[in-house]
Order: sequence, then C-alpha cells, then structure tokens
Amino acid sequence: MTRRWAGLVGVLVVLGSLSLSAPASEGRKWTVVAGGLTPDGSVWSNAFHPRVLDVTARDVVEWRFEGFHNVAFAGGGRLPPLTVVDGRAVYLNPEVAFPAGPQTYAGQGYRNSGTPADDPKSIAAFRYALRFPEPGTYTYSCIVHGPAMSGTIRVHPRGERLPQDPAQAMRRGRQEQRATLEAGRGALNRLQPQVRGGEVRVAMVGDAQQGYSLMRFTRTPLVVRRGTTVTWEVLDPFEIHTVTFVGSSPVPPFVVPQPQAGGPPRLLLNPRVVAPHGAAGLPGRIRQLRDPRAPGSSGAAELQPAV
Repeated sequence: MTRRWAGLVGVLVVLGSLSLSAPASEGRKWTVVAGGLTPDGSVWSNAFHPRVLDVTARDVVEWRFEGFHNVAFAGGGRLPPLTVVDGRAVYLNPEVAFPAGPQTYAGQGYRNSGTPADDPKSIAAFRYALRFPEPGTYTYSCIVHGPAMSGTIRVHPRGERLPQDPAQAMRRGRQEQRATLEAGRGALNRLQPQVRGGEVRVAMVGDAQQGYSLMRFTRTPLVVRRGTTVTWEVLDPFEIHTVTFVGSSPVPPFVVPQPQAGGPPRLLLNPRVVAPHGAAGLPGRIRQLRDPRAPGSSGAAELQPAV
C-alpha cells in the first residue's frame, strides 16, 4: 500500500550518522519526535511532536525518528524536490536522502537530516541535531511527506524565560502524538468502501490538519462479486500509495540502489512500482494497477472470471 524503501540498507544509516551527534556542549538540549505509529501499524503520524518548540539561543534540538522522514530547513531558498529525473529514470533526490549542511542553523543555508533506512531498528537509532545560535523563528519540513508535515522552532534571546522546560516540552510532544494517532484510529473505525451499482470505491485516507495517514485500504477484507470494478482513490496528503497485486511473486522493492564509484549510490525508483502496469493474464483473475501517484488521482482494477 505504501512505499517500502527496501534496499536503502546501511548506506543511509552510515551517511546519516554524520549528523547524529549534537555539537559541543553548550545550552540546553530539546527533543522533537518525527512521526509515530500505532502498534499494529494501521495509523501513522506524519507530524512533528511538538509541532512548535520554544528554545533559547545556543540551545540544541535533536530529532528522534519514529517513521521514514527527513528534517529539512530551506535556509532562505526553496526545498529540493523529493525526486529527480534522468532520461526515463526517476531517482530519489540525493539532496533529500543524504545529510547536508553543518550542525548549526541561523536561517541561512540548506540543512537536511537525510533519511533512515526503512526498517524499525535503523529508524529507532536515527538522530539529527542542530544548534540554533541566534534568535528567530525557523520553519522546517519533511520533504518525503510534503509541506503538510512541517514544524517550527522559535528561538528566544538567551536568558529569556520560556513557557516549558525540555522535559515538559517532550511530554507535550508525546501528548500531541497520542492525539494524532487517536484521531487516526477514529477515522479508521469510520472507514467504509463506497458501493454504487457495479462499482466499489476505496479511499486511501489521511488528514493534513490532524497529521495522520491510514495504512489500511479497508478495515476488513474487501469481498466483491466477480466482474465488479474497484476504484482506489488517493485522499492522503502525505503518503505515496500503490495498489499492487503480485500473485505468488515477491513484492518488488520501491528503491533500487545503483552503486557508484567514489560516492553514495544512486537511488532508482523501481519502474515496476512507480509506473502504472497492467497485465490481463495475472493468474487468470486480476488486471493490476500500480501507483495512483497524486492526491485525488484514481485507477481501477476489474476482477475477471477465471479462464
């Protein structure tokens, strides 16, 4: 249903470790959690917790990752796109996948955490830290999930009294995270396919304001009559979803690393996944659809009688 970044194994963790340590000890250290999910993986938070954090000049903010995200500050320019095109191939942008910039930020110059490998242990170990030497209000985003997943660091003059200390701010962040996931659980409980005559519509749902994405097509297996057309519609502002029938074959990886001499690999987005693909003869029954790639886009798969 969602992207699986299989193949981004140790390389992102090794390169990302360049940004894991906080700068030399000075000021206080604060924590922001990127993402989160329910124990069964049915609801994901695509938000930073807390969304707004107040610190003082020279303090350090560390991001802890609980999902496949990045932390990017535009530094007065535009954030780079998630993907780049080379001929007919589409690649994950190295300016997003790998760390960029020093470990201090005062509003100028691009800063990026890079992304963890998409496995639970790598994500849990991934950290990114920045020191903020000057007062100001600094907005950042997760390029992977788009501008709806953004946060703000408000840096106050040194010595100014803040509304919360680091522990209190962390507790507030966890409260926000729980509220986001609970809102997603409520949406999942209300999730129903729409049935009209011989057509069934299945929505892939997320909420930009509350910051969640549902990682289920339906709450229970979808059972339809033979010959019914099922249309999947992307209504999620965060996630890239695919609708993929693989039969007895393994699920293809979303990213295929291409090694390069003297540098990190190029990260090819697997054309078997990102391009729509139809095969009328899949084990006799299914014509498949892959990757309705933009919010509001849709595609259909018709269940055919066995030959």
